[in-house]
Amino acid sequence: MTELTLFMVVFSLQIILLSAYFPARILKRAAYVLQHYPSSTHPKLYPKGSDFFSRIMQWFLWINSTNFVVGWVIMYFIYTGQWVGEKGVNPMLPWGYFMLQMLPSQMMEFFGMRLAKLMKQQDSRTIKTAQLAPRSIMNYLSPWLLGLVFFSYISFIVIGSYVEHQAGTSNSKTLIMSGILLIGFVLFFLFSKWLINGKVKDPYQSADDRHRSVSKVIHTFCYTLIACCLFMLMTLLIETYDMKAVMPIMMSVFLQMLVVISMGYMLNNCRLEDMNFDVYKTH
Repeated sequence: MTELTLFMVVFSLQIILLSAYFPARILKRAAYVLQHYPSSTHPKLYPKGSDFFSRIMQWFLWINSTNFVVGWVIMYFIYTGQWVGEKGVNPMLPWGYFMLQMLPSQMMEFFGMRLAKLMKQQDSRTIKTAQLAPRSIMNYLSPWLLGLVFFSYISFIVIGSYVEHQAGTSNSKTLIMSGILLIGFVLFFLFSKWLINGKVKDPYQSADDRHRSVSKVIHTFCYTLIACCLFMLMTLLIETYDMKAVMPIMMSVFLQMLVVISMGYMLNNCRLEDMNFDVYKTH
């Protein structure tokens, strides 16, 4: 199997996974919420009404459907060779398409923030309860996972330095990449601290649900950092040993891995059945 054929297989998976499979799961969750927790019994969940919620999901469906078609159009141009140069497929092509595929999720995040703001404005409770919540990242994260994150970073530096030394490379790309990863680590801790100590987006969310959701988000950060260390190492190996033909494949695999360990993890572990929706009822 040639690199081009393998890329087409991997890119096909990117189209299906990110523009069909995961969107279908999100739409299924939305339909479940509308069916089991309608506005008639849970009005606080729909600050702009259930019709607005349904319209958002329709937009989500149509944008993902468009991206799905665009993906196969890209595949056609690759298959016919029109988008294949002398050095093969541009390694940034999967990334560019990935940006399009993430637009619906960003749209959902934007509307989610708007709805949370409306919830706060419509919260008419004169007496609001506040619970003491743990403020340390270790209350949301197991020591072994945090240790694994740091181990992946140290391993990248050690293995990268050894590979470059063996290959006789004078300009250390390991140093540059480790600096980029270090910035990612700093952002991870800052954003985690903001999640733990920041203001609650949903004023009705129970303390248990908030703790659970924050914990899951921080876990996805950790898995993402580990995946980034692995990807950086693979990129370094490709650059050092001049295997650039496989870079588009690695890029697509990495992007799919990011979605699996972030969106996939959240969908699998944040079950709607475990959430307390009674807080959205009118008492």
